[in-house]
Amino acid sequence: MVIGGAGGHAVEVAGILEENEFTGPLYFFDDVTSISGSKLLSRFKVLTNLAELQDVFKKDPDFLIGVGKPSVRKILHDKLVQAGGRLQSVISGNAHVGKLQVELGEGLNIMTGSVITARSVIGKGTLIHIHCSVHHDTVIGEFCELSPGCRILGNVHIGSYTSVGAGAIILPGIHVGEHAVIGAGAVVTKNVASGTTVIGIPARLRL
Repeated sequence: MVIGGAGGHAVEVAGILEENEFTGPLYFFDDVTSISGSKLLSRFKVLTNLAELQDVFKKDPDFLIGVGKPSVRKILHDKLVQAGGRLQSVISGNAHVGKLQVELGEGLNIMTGSVITARSVIGKGTLIHIHCSVHHDTVIGEFCELSPGCRILGNVHIGSYTSVGAGAIILPGIHVGEHAVIGAGAVVTKNVASGTTVIGIPARLRL
């Protein structure tokens, strides 16, 4: 298994694999950041170029996305798929995923303490971070980032490549466009247009 990325979130993803009793070989991939030494956590090799990555994928093509920012999640996804990788999801055993009409896309990170309830749809490549809650009838697009402690209330629609900041709350029935940013701690009471950033309580357009 390869984790795309070698920063803090990638380490958290590795921690969930260990909690889930994953026993196979584990590698990190980072061809952007300068990393001293060849191992992370003194245990795991960091692959720093596509040749190394492709060599590992010949034996095991499975990979996870281990970064948070939506645009970078998509870039890593595309790079690793082109190198021969096969996208996988990681779901913490301490997350709660409802059983009633919950649709999960591939390549998700569903982290510790997160909750997804009935009739919700989570798009491909999305990160639902620690202690987030996604309530009934919500639709979240592809490659989104829900930061720690955010609350997505019922019947919310969030477009692809959107980032929701830590502790933010999106009230019921709200529509958020694609490539939007919801600031940390914001309370969203009105629809948010694609490509915009909103902050504050109640959330307002950042000028």
